[in-house]
Amino acid sequence: MSTEPSIEDLARDWLGAERADSAGRTPNADLARSTSAAYEAAVNAASPEDLLVAWHAAIRRQDEAEMGSRDWAEARDVSELLRVEYLASD
Repeated sequence: MSTEPSIEDLARDWLGAERADSAGRTPNADLARSTSAAYEAAVNAASPEDLLVAWHAAIRRQDEAEMGSRDWAEARDVSELLRVEYLASD
């Protein structure tokens, strides 16, 4: 079993760090940059099947959240990002 974070987790971490940075909730942009780099490396190393699995995992998380809630909106951001990544990989 891998201890590496999933592509979905990396996407969620990156988008969360970007939201926090843009809202001024982080003292600097280092976290946003490092999470962006980790996400980009994972996507570049992923197969189209890996991206499809990540996209479906993100959709499941979105489906588990109450529609219209903040959690749902954040999960939708992740699922849409991964949808685009999957479609671009094909």
